[in-house]
Amino acid sequence: MRAAVIGASSESIYTIQKARELGLYVIALDGNPEAPGLKAADASFVVDIRDPEKVFEILDKNKPDVVLPVPIGRYLTTTGAVNDKYGLVGVSAGAAEICTDKYEFHKVLNEKGLRNAELYLLPAGSDVPDASELNDIYPVVVKPRFGSGSRGVEVFNTPAELEEKFLKNQPYDEDYCIESCVPGPEYGVDGVFTEGKFTLILLRGKKNTLPPYRECVGYYSVRRTDDNKEFYDRVEHLMQKVGEAIGFKDTLIHADIIKDSNNNPFIIETSARPSGHNLHNLFTPMASGVDEVTEFIKYAIPALEKSYSFEPQTAGNMVIRYFDFENVRVNKVPDEKELYKKYPLKAWQCNLKKGMFLGKVTNGASIMGRGYYVLEAATHFELDGYCDDIKSEFELEETR
Repeated sequence: MRAAVIGASSESIYTIQKARELGLYVIALDGNPEAPGLKAADASFVVDIRDPEKVFEILDKNKPDVVLPVPIGRYLTTTGAVNDKYGLVGVSAGAAEICTDKYEFHKVLNEKGLRNAELYLLPAGSDVPDASELNDIYPVVVKPRFGSGSRGVEVFNTPAELEEKFLKNQPYDEDYCIESCVPGPEYGVDGVFTEGKFTLILLRGKKNTLPPYRECVGYYSVRRTDDNKEFYDRVEHLMQKVGEAIGFKDTLIHADIIKDSNNNPFIIETSARPSGHNLHNLFTPMASGVDEVTEFIKYAIPALEKSYSFEPQTAGNMVIRYFDFENVRVNKVPDEKELYKKYPLKAWQCNLKKGMFLGKVTNGASIMGRGYYVLEAATHFELDGYCDDIKSEFELEETR
């Protein structure tokens, strides 16, 4: 049996390994000949994955039994096209088109009453609008219509801020969305649709930097308790309705949501693929007990004759933190073995070296290459304390 990987970034390697462990022959496709996942597969092809027809030319000779679920951005649409052409379990082309286009995503959900926000589309190359036209919806979030990884996402509180920091740089060479900003704490959702039914695998509380970027620098596992059962139930209900509106039937998903002032979830966006940033391959399995990509492969290929389960198991409170130091030079990095002796670490991957300069954290690309660590403790308060202590183990020099 064969599995295809469309988009062979470094974040595809974990899923490739899991597929091979299940006995699948993995074929990886990417437009970049240096893509790390190409080397991890059994066979690899350098091809423009933006063009489904070129992908079909290869896969017609190597028909897959599944397209492996891996983190990918806009060209999830090609995965959908392949699933449709070969009748595979996974996201459809139509659903992929909606969830990779923030404007279409908003329109579909807004019409169903599932996303109550105002959104203004600013097409590429268009004339500069008057910021005062948006007076009724400030603060606003500005983000590219296409793309992932929090690229280009900023919050502006007033017309003057929007004018000075964004609009005056028009025209842009890509579409942008300007939408009303819903206040409240942010969460991540890992889940799956099987035969159209949604299962919540893990709810993750986000730790973000301050506006305007609000970049995520860590996630807490959020267990279902008596205190948050109502919110959990509302998240599950919302995601079920969102999936029905978009057309999710059999697919892993991840989503970003906000808890508003009425304890209701507001959906920022969702995509029909697993989360990146060392979540699907590390934190989500640790915190939920579900290796979602392995379980999905078993679900998608009944011929493997392997049982599967997406039901989360009870786990302790965990956090994954990224090294969010800003505008500093690293003068000392702590010893990993000593840290394991002092703290309840579950994982540690630090790519920081003495002498490195670390700039401002503005998006995923500016922080994810630095590494991460995972802790487990009785409460989120204890986790925060340990994170502060670990930060103090570094010797950092401000460079402002």
